[in-house]
Amino acid sequence: MIGRFSRHYILPVGLMVMVTLSGCGESGNAAGEEKAVRKKRAVNVIVSPVQIRSFTNYLNLVGEVKPRRRVVVSIEANGMIERIAIKKGQWVKKNTVLAEIEDDLLQAEFREAQASLKASTLNLNNQKKLFDQKAAAESAYLDTQYLYDIAKARLTHVQARLNKTIIQAPISGVIDDRFLEEGELAIAGVAFVEIVEIDRVKIVAGVPERYLRYVQKGTEAVLNFPAYPDTIRVGRVTYVGTTLDPDNRTVPIEIEISNSDNILKPEMATTIRVVKDYISETIVIPQDAVIDTDQGMVVFIVDGNMAKAMPVTLGSVSQDQVVVTEGLDVDMPLITVGHRDLVNGELVEVKEK
Repeated sequence: MIGRFSRHYILPVGLMVMVTLSGCGESGNAAGEEKAVRKKRAVNVIVSPVQIRSFTNYLNLVGEVKPRRRVVVSIEANGMIERIAIKKGQWVKKNTVLAEIEDDLLQAEFREAQASLKASTLNLNNQKKLFDQKAAAESAYLDTQYLYDIAKARLTHVQARLNKTIIQAPISGVIDDRFLEEGELAIAGVAFVEIVEIDRVKIVAGVPERYLRYVQKGTEAVLNFPAYPDTIRVGRVTYVGTTLDPDNRTVPIEIEISNSDNILKPEMATTIRVVKDYISETIVIPQDAVIDTDQGMVVFIVDGNMAKAMPVTLGSVSQDQVVVTEGLDVDMPLITVGHRDLVNGELVEVKEK
């Protein structure tokens, strides 16, 4: 019985020892493999050397193109439009005849006024001779003088009315719209055409109150146009408003530029860049290289074969670039790609761009 008991008792103990040893061997192998993988693995990164260069910080605004001048030409005489000499979209020079209004009645009045003035002139000359010879009273001479002045004034008045039957362009520009046709009855005060001067245009925009110190009369501005991505114009601020808009707290500005090729159209959108500040020499890095952590802003550089976190102090930001005022030195290998999930001291492998 003892031997049988011993066999049944000893065998499980032996099995337990074997199982325990087997388990320890598997665990040890797994830990070793994980350690080996962790030792061999390195994060692929791309670096750029830290450099000193100039930095320009811009104020970005949104504006619209406006014609330098927009004039609505109105009818000044009553009558039928006899002839229209222009078309929509046509460029006209100042004083170009745009249209003519029927003037038959005024021409008759003009001839009558001319005849009346001739008669008054003759009477005045005769009365003057008689008055000089003391053969006529002074009152008779003065009455003739007054009649002459009336006749002269009437002729001037009819001439002015007659001139208004010929409608001329008050400025040079493009006929942007026309509101009447030949044969229509024109009434004084009714709009006839609209002329816009676009050889030069003005860009209008609003400057937020907090940025007013950067924009003054004469400030240079760089202009881009979404409709023409490759078109860049440079102009200067020609007008700065004196009153803030109470609704959006902005001050209106105008920038006048040349438009000799006439590609810029009124109401076209434009973006405006005005220099806020300029630094001739400073450390500038891509803004994407900076990581915001609980301990502050950091970047990663390559130190040997490891990633090293560097706390940095930042300055001005413009588009995708940022100034670093503290924390980096020139020629440090700054990690610009692959840095988002890095931890301090992690193995890295530098790859070409």
